[in-house]
Amino acid sequence: MTDSLLIQKKSDLLPGQDFYFLREKGIEFIQKLSGKIWTDHNAHDPGITSLEILAYALTDLGYRTDFEIKDLLVAPDGSTDAPEVSSFFPAHEILPVCPITINDFRKLLLKVEGVRNAWLDPMMDPGEKGNYKESEIPVYADCYAGHLSYEPKNGLGKNNPRVWLSGLYKVLLELEVNDVFGSLNESKLTYRALRGQLKGVTVSIDIKDEAFKNGELDFDRTLEGIKMLSLTREDGRYKARIRLKFTSGPNIVFNNAEIKVINDKPRSNEPAIDITNAKLKQVVEDSGADGLLNLFLEKQLAIKAALDKVCCVLDAHRNLCEDWLSIETVKPEHISICMDIELKNEADIEVVQANAILAIEEYFNPSIKYYTLQELLDEGLCPDDIFNGPYIDKGFTCGGEKVFTKAGFVKDGELEASSLRRFIYTSDIINILMDFEEIIAVKNLLLRKYDDNGKPIGNSEKWCMAVTPGRQPVLYTEGSKFLFYKNEIPYTAKLTELQKTIDYLRVMAKKEAYVDPGQTLALPLGKYRSPDAFYSIQHDFPDTYGIGGAGLPNTVPQERVAQARQFKAYLLFFDQLLADYLAQLANVRKIFSLDKAVSQTYFSQYLSEIAGVSDAFEDEFYIDKTILQNDASRSLLTEDEVLFQERRNRVLDHLLARFAEQFTDYALMLLSLDGDQIKAGEELIEDKTDFLRDYPVLSRSRAKAFNYRPQNPADIWDTENVSGLERKVSRLMGISDFSRRDLHCAALQAMFIKPRKEGSEFKLVIQKPGAGFIFSSVERFASRALAKKAAKDIFPAVRQEGSYSIQPDGGTGKLFFTISNGFVSLQSERQYEGQSDAVNAVREVIGFYDELLLNDEACNNEGFHLIEHILLRPFTDQDHLYETCIDAGCKMCGEEDPYSFRASVILPYWPKRFNDIAFRNFFEKTLREETPAHIHLKICWIGNDQMAEFEKRYRAWLEVKSVKDFDQAALTLRLNELLEILQQLKTIYPAATLHDCEEDGGDNPLRLGNTNLGIF
Repeated sequence: MTDSLLIQKKSDLLPGQDFYFLREKGIEFIQKLSGKIWTDHNAHDPGITSLEILAYALTDLGYRTDFEIKDLLVAPDGSTDAPEVSSFFPAHEILPVCPITINDFRKLLLKVEGVRNAWLDPMMDPGEKGNYKESEIPVYADCYAGHLSYEPKNGLGKNNPRVWLSGLYKVLLELEVNDVFGSLNESKLTYRALRGQLKGVTVSIDIKDEAFKNGELDFDRTLEGIKMLSLTREDGRYKARIRLKFTSGPNIVFNNAEIKVINDKPRSNEPAIDITNAKLKQVVEDSGADGLLNLFLEKQLAIKAALDKVCCVLDAHRNLCEDWLSIETVKPEHISICMDIELKNEADIEVVQANAILAIEEYFNPSIKYYTLQELLDEGLCPDDIFNGPYIDKGFTCGGEKVFTKAGFVKDGELEASSLRRFIYTSDIINILMDFEEIIAVKNLLLRKYDDNGKPIGNSEKWCMAVTPGRQPVLYTEGSKFLFYKNEIPYTAKLTELQKTIDYLRVMAKKEAYVDPGQTLALPLGKYRSPDAFYSIQHDFPDTYGIGGAGLPNTVPQERVAQARQFKAYLLFFDQLLADYLAQLANVRKIFSLDKAVSQTYFSQYLSEIAGVSDAFEDEFYIDKTILQNDASRSLLTEDEVLFQERRNRVLDHLLARFAEQFTDYALMLLSLDGDQIKAGEELIEDKTDFLRDYPVLSRSRAKAFNYRPQNPADIWDTENVSGLERKVSRLMGISDFSRRDLHCAALQAMFIKPRKEGSEFKLVIQKPGAGFIFSSVERFASRALAKKAAKDIFPAVRQEGSYSIQPDGGTGKLFFTISNGFVSLQSERQYEGQSDAVNAVREVIGFYDELLLNDEACNNEGFHLIEHILLRPFTDQDHLYETCIDAGCKMCGEEDPYSFRASVILPYWPKRFNDIAFRNFFEKTLREETPAHIHLKICWIGNDQMAEFEKRYRAWLEVKSVKDFDQAALTLRLNELLEILQQLKTIYPAATLHDCEEDGGDNPLRLGNTNLGIF
């Protein structure tokens, strides 16, 4: 239906655009306000004239206010602000999430170049033996000993219950068929000899050596020579020992190479070639780039490259407290089909068989169709549903190459239909083939399995063939037989023509499946319509009023001039309101902008394009036009800093509410901590703006874990490679730096304890401003370097009360104290009369430590570390097990598993806000609210010495774990060291005062389990 080109006589107008409605309401108000003294409401009355002009001006405002949002948000040059400034994020950025569900991960992997299909198995079926909640090494709960164990039996000889870990996945991949190597889902290569006496003969080769299957051999080198060491024939195939010589590195010997002749006819119409060991040896020892062994090794490298790419993708998109148990190609379940097919006389046998093979392969393993955005929109799907899936970062790279090269969208229903089949039904195959126009009947259909060596397994099945769980049914064409009948005369397809037809059909199918890249919804582009253009209402009055451009004649008396000026001044208030309204409308783009340079929420216009009476309007009516001409000074007339912050925060709250987010509790907490409304308002605006600008990443990454195996090794420390939870909570708490970095105060040692020269030697002193030396060591050091080393060794112990000991001096009877840390001790030079004096001296030392840590700006470093316990699981029986509480009666309630969906949050206790108990409670509440509901957190607020030691061990463990082929012994060492410190961490609460009944409790009353009474 086309839009009408006619002007409608009657149209439904909004009240703000309906002149007659506004005029009527204005007269009603006049009658109510002054009905007893003003009764002439006819059109000739000046008051009614003014009302009508104002009503018309209001319709103009209503008309402009009704502009499309895209027109109001466009800049004067026709451009739109970047999404992180405008807060209007494109659909493909704001609607998807980092993969969470199994289907999300499958869709993600389907976008990877070279992957045809993928499946994730969380191993949650207890009935599937050997595939239920598996882990690298079994762990048991030893109820008798009260801890976890690797032993299946306890000290009493009874069985220990198994601890089943959750959150681990097995990933199976179906790689796309390679034009040169064929299927990349198995190592076997099918090869057609290109030269020699067996030219044209097709053979296959595979290696059965354990070292090869385990990926322990390095053949990513240039092959120099091949030597056949032995060759024997067994059960229709050949067993060979082959030595490979490379231009660098050691030789490789395959002791169990398996070679099979697939087709001994170079062409279907030629006789078979006699296969001898000598002829086969010639094929094997061909070291050319297109020779059998070279292509076989290249295929293994292609498989490895595809798996490495998938590993890279999965590591970068891991969910919080989840990990990958294994990532491998799906193993094929070879199934042959034998059947008789009756055809119409005009049917092309090779075409029918080629289409039948492709149809059966499609039934075995349904392909996944990629839809364009327009196709889904045409089906009636809304963008919310279309983009409800995993976020695909087109710029993501692995090994310097872009990974996500496929475009289009996948439907959930079709994705679920492509799951691995558990059963193959002959009735389904018959139904598929009977849809072929050329086929009359399908008879004698039998299914049979074959092992990896091409040997038949079990008996043929007439009705249903079960598929081994976790395996992919693959049509085994070598064992299949299609016998066609025309008028009861049997025919078979010509193999060469059949293969060419299959290749052609596959190429055409691939071409039809292509989806053009760039499947995104563009942001609507508006048209700039000058919403702030203002035309004074004074120009709408009849010339007889003398206030328009025509003005007054020179002959009128001064009284008339004064009347015109008076009326213009009266109308100026209306003009300014109308102009400021339009200025506000024109700056909607700035009001809702996330630009940090925004400094006002009220906008006004300087009125100058108005006719004066006897002089220029500005000179005639403005006292000081220079103030009004300046936008900044004019803005101060309508909005001070407090009002700006209040209104700006309300706008940001509105934008936050669009995403169901709020900063209300944080705002109250910030005000209570700062006490300065303006400062708190500035910080709040900054924090909300940062949060909104980063919201697409914060939103989609909320359940995403960090990448412990990044492409760049430097992205382990001093990096923004952190979990989505850390990133979002940091933004919500106003922590601008969310990176993983050192949080301990490294500068504290140099501020606290220093070398001091005395004669030719050095001693260590602690000097408190205003109190002098509160500690001076008896020990002397030959050099400043030795004194600094002693200070470094003793420093981790100075905050621990157990590091101090008070002892009597044998000669004087007075007391002194020592600070000890391992083999290092320092003795106080000063001596004390009694126990209380010595204790007070120790308290003064520790108090000064706390004073520096809590108050020095160099130590005010906010942040936190998140440790996922699933990454701490054991890989070998040399790995220490996490300590846990196990009931002696083996009543399991989940505490026996310290790994599954558990995490530790480690925070420094000393930054100013972190040392406030109310802020801590708010922080912990926010952490738990933002953490996925199935994950249990342990939160520790630790001291500087423990933080320094923890970060040293945490970083060392990450550095070893970040290597793909890590050293298991090194990882075990670092894991054990990390577990040791993790299980020693102790929360430090803010110190509190215990008041008596007559004292005011103050802001930090004593709370059991939330405060420290003191040191001793």
